[in-house]
Amino acid sequence: MNISEMIAGTMFMPPEWDREFNHIHSDSRDIQPGDLFVARKGHASHGQEFISAAIDAGAVAVFSENAEMFRCESGNVPVFPVSDLEQQLPVWLQNRYPGFKSLTLYGVTGTNGKSSVTQFIAQLAAASGKRCGVVGTLGNGFFPDFEETKNTTPDICVVYRLLDQFFEAGADSAALEVSSHGLHQGRVAGLIFDVAVLTNITQDHLDYHGDMANYFAAKAALFDKDKAKSAVINIDDEYGARLLNMPDLCDHYLTLSSSKNNKADVLFNKITATKSGMKAELQTPWGAGDVYLPLLGEFNVANLAAAVTTLAVTGENFDDLLAKAETLQPVAGRMALYTKPGGCKAVIDFAHTPEAIRVAINSLAPLSDSISLVFGCGGDRDRTKRTLMASAAALADNVWLTDDNPRNESAEQIFNDVSDSPDASDFTYIHDRAAAITAAIEATPEDGVLLIAGKGHENYQDIMGVKHKYSDEAVLLSLGYQRAGGGYAS
Repeated sequence: MNISEMIAGTMFMPPEWDREFNHIHSDSRDIQPGDLFVARKGHASHGQEFISAAIDAGAVAVFSENAEMFRCESGNVPVFPVSDLEQQLPVWLQNRYPGFKSLTLYGVTGTNGKSSVTQFIAQLAAASGKRCGVVGTLGNGFFPDFEETKNTTPDICVVYRLLDQFFEAGADSAALEVSSHGLHQGRVAGLIFDVAVLTNITQDHLDYHGDMANYFAAKAALFDKDKAKSAVINIDDEYGARLLNMPDLCDHYLTLSSSKNNKADVLFNKITATKSGMKAELQTPWGAGDVYLPLLGEFNVANLAAAVTTLAVTGENFDDLLAKAETLQPVAGRMALYTKPGGCKAVIDFAHTPEAIRVAINSLAPLSDSISLVFGCGGDRDRTKRTLMASAAALADNVWLTDDNPRNESAEQIFNDVSDSPDASDFTYIHDRAAAITAAIEATPEDGVLLIAGKGHENYQDIMGVKHKYSDEAVLLSLGYQRAGGGYAS
């Protein structure tokens, strides 16, 4: 495509500076020869600082936000000033990557559950013979083959390019995790979602948003009638209930609840743990029925209800969706069970918020009277959350506090913050995460369950700027554990 085609109708391109280009990037590290670089103002820096790097990497032209004037850089590369770049960029991306127009778009936001809901949507769609791409924390692509990603919701240039690639690969839909950062920074600007989903909102990312009001406002933006055609909202969550009072809420929405008292459009209840997973009843506008889920945790029933409702809103058969739920595979790092002859059960979950820890522990309660926990708190993140994490962790019978990703913060300081909670007085403190897991396994009875939480999907620990190769799963495998297949081992 020529630059003039991309910007048609938005700005004038002198013919002498028009040229062909391949892809559009706002990260200079992604530039390949023939690409176009967009120098935007970011959260911590401005793309103008990286124009030379982009040109050295092969950029054929640059559009720079708030640049003073047109100039030509080395190699005859034009740098065009654009005062309203944030408004123009979505239009340009839509011209370059039109595939998104042919996709049914599902946007899922919430503190917890985004990965599960998006991947459940993709798996259920695949079971119906359709192809649904996924964009999210655990990677981008088609389940279960995901390519690693830098962010839950990537940069806007990456989002549009991915959607276009999904369409070219035969997809008819895409499920996107839409983070509060992604919404606040305009990473999904210009997209209109067929269905927007709210799982829940609990304290997280206050280091970025400042307070819960701003955090909620960021997520609520996804449900504006200009951004979503329909919505699925969990009103068991207090912020979900608040969302219903939003003046610009999309015209069509369905509510979810596990409580009959909420008079929700979709009710999921009678939840029980079985030898092979979870069983529940769903009552919906499309009918009622029992659903059997080969996964751990009551929260996964809520995630499934959200996924089923989302697909039913766009025309999928409800009864077929219930039947296909029995084939769902667990999402990486979401209550993944590992077993070892003669050893306790071990469960890895990426829970990193107080509510997620609380839900995970309660979900394991039906499996054993003895629940142990290994968890950590990430460095350079919201410090006010740490005592809340301790209170949630104290629901377990025995707790080991260990390092997560200390990043550039003192690991000892993180321990001190957690220990400020009176609930942390009986915790065992071990910085070495592998050693903490080993100690917890040795101390947990054979009929007990060890929950290993807090560490994310990264295959490293970030300590003072150095990324050390590490994974909780690798530790378990080295101790003789194996990943349980299907639901969970008895």
